[in-house]
Amino acid sequence: MRRYVLQGRLMHGDDQTDKRELRTSPRIPLDCRLFFSHHEVGEAEATLLDLSKIGCAAESETTVRTDMSLELWIFSPSYSWRIHIDHAVVRWVRGQVFGVEFLNLRPVQRKRLRQLVEKVRIR
Repeated sequence: MRRYVLQGRLMHGDDQTDKRELRTSPRIPLDCRLFFSHHEVGEAEATLLDLSKIGCAAESETTVRTDMSLELWIFSPSYSWRIHIDHAVVRWVRGQVFGVEFLNLRPVQRKRLRQLVEKVRIR
């Protein structure tokens, strides 16, 4: 059984899934734009709620489901560049809020992600 810990609270999956995971990397609260795409929903916008080196939580009016594979673009107001995540998987959904795990990042994108997480953590 897997569990999600979001900001120190245990998060349980929705009724559609019993998948749970113990968070292995702390997430930093961050409010910025996130775009994602999937062949079923096309391109959609979300608000990033928190971020770590291995995943994030976001809120969107577009409905996603657990185990959906997404391509992500994170737009930080702190930098002129965006972070592109080639492959992320939705691990949990609660209403319009969902958590994703990053599965495939190119080295330059991983470096950008690390920079952003470190910059936000220092604030």
